[in-house]
Amino acid sequence: MFSKKILCSSCGKTYPANMIIFRCLKCSGQLEIVFDYAKIRKHFNPERPIVHLKYREFFPVKKALTLGEGGTDLLKSKNLEKELGLGFNLFFKNEAENPTGSFKDRGSSVEVAKAMEFLKKPGSMNNTVACASTGNMGASVAAYSDLANLECLVFTPRDAAKTKLEQILAYGARVFHVRGDYTRTARLVEEAFRQGRAYLLGDYLYRREGTKSVGFEIAEQLPRTDYIFVPVGNGTLLSAIWKAFDEFMKTGLAKTMPRLVGVQASGCSPVYKAWKSGRKIKPVRGKTIAVAMECGDPLDGERALKSVNESKGFMIAVSDREIIKAKNLLSKREGLFAEPAGAAALAGLIKAKNTLPRDSNVVCLVTGHGLKTPFTGIEGRPKEISSSLANLDRIFG
Repeated sequence: MFSKKILCSSCGKTYPANMIIFRCLKCSGQLEIVFDYAKIRKHFNPERPIVHLKYREFFPVKKALTLGEGGTDLLKSKNLEKELGLGFNLFFKNEAENPTGSFKDRGSSVEVAKAMEFLKKPGSMNNTVACASTGNMGASVAAYSDLANLECLVFTPRDAAKTKLEQILAYGARVFHVRGDYTRTARLVEEAFRQGRAYLLGDYLYRREGTKSVGFEIAEQLPRTDYIFVPVGNGTLLSAIWKAFDEFMKTGLAKTMPRLVGVQASGCSPVYKAWKSGRKIKPVRGKTIAVAMECGDPLDGERALKSVNESKGFMIAVSDREIIKAKNLLSKREGLFAEPAGAAALAGLIKAKNTLPRDSNVVCLVTGHGLKTPFTGIEGRPKEISSSLANLDRIFG
C-alpha cells in the first residue's frame, strides 16, 4: 500500500493512514486518502489491461476483492449524436456492465477489502458490516461481503425498489426497511457504528478510493476528455472521478483534465441549489423517480461541489419527465437499458447541449442497469393473443 495519511477535505486536519475513522473529529468533514505518488509511479504498469484491478497501486488496501468489476465499455453514440444535432462527440460509459449491475462494485471492491483488514485486528468490533442504501450499494456490498465471509446488514429507506431488495436478499444479506428517507436511514447506520455494533460501509473515504477506477479508465480510453456528465446523489462518484484525474496528473499518466457536470433530479437537488446560489449545501426533503439519486443530505456533497468548481464545470437539474425521456432514448436509440438514475446524465446533457463547444469529447455515465427498476417509465405493455394463425394477418398485415 502507498497511502500516507488521511486528510480532512474541509479543515485540513490529518490522521494516521490506518485509523478507523469516517468523518473528521474536528469539523465532521469528509475525509480522503493521501498517497505517495512518486512510489505509485515507480510500481504502476500502464501496459496492463484496462480493468478495475489495473489501478491497485492507487487503492489503500493490501488486496482488493474482485468479481471482475471495471473494464466497462466506452461506447460511441450510434444514433443520438446525429438525431439530437450535437456538434460534439458523444460517448457512453456503460457501468451497467459491472457484476451487480451498477458502478457501486468498484467502491465495494476496495471498501469491503478494507473492512476485512480492520475486522481482523485484535479488539475489532465483530464480523458484521452495515450500510444504508437506496438499493444499488446494498446489492453490491452484499455480494462482496459474501466473498469476504462477513455478515452483512443493509438498511433501506421506505421507497427502495422491490427488485433491488430482492437482489440484496439473494446475496444473503439481512435487510431492514426503515420508515424514513435515505438521510434518516444513513444516520441510523452511523449510530450503529458509533455504538460498536458493526463496521460502517457507505459513501465514505474507502468507497471513493475504489470508485476512482472509473475515472482512470475514462482517462485511458479517451485521453482527451473535455466533459463528463455524472449523476449526483451522495456525490461520491463525481468526487472520485475528479480525484482519479488529479492523481493521474500527479503521476504523469494524464496530460489534461476534463470539466465535470453534476446532474441532479429537480425533486432532490441540494448540491445543484448550493452551486447555483454559491452557498453551502442545505439538506432538503426531496422526491424523484430516480430513487438511486434521492439523497437529501448528501454525504459527499461538499466534495462533489468542490470538484465541479475546481474542474470549471457546472451543475444542472433535470425533471423526472426529462429523466424518463432520456431513459427511453438510451434504450430505443442506443440499445442501453438504464434505470432512471442511470439515464440522468444524458438528460442533463440534452438540456445543456447548446452550451457545449463543438468538437468536444463528451462522456455520459450510465450508472445502473434498467433491470434494477424494470417497469419504471416503460412505454407500452405486452398484448396477449391466442396461438391462432389468423392473428398473424392482424399483426403483420
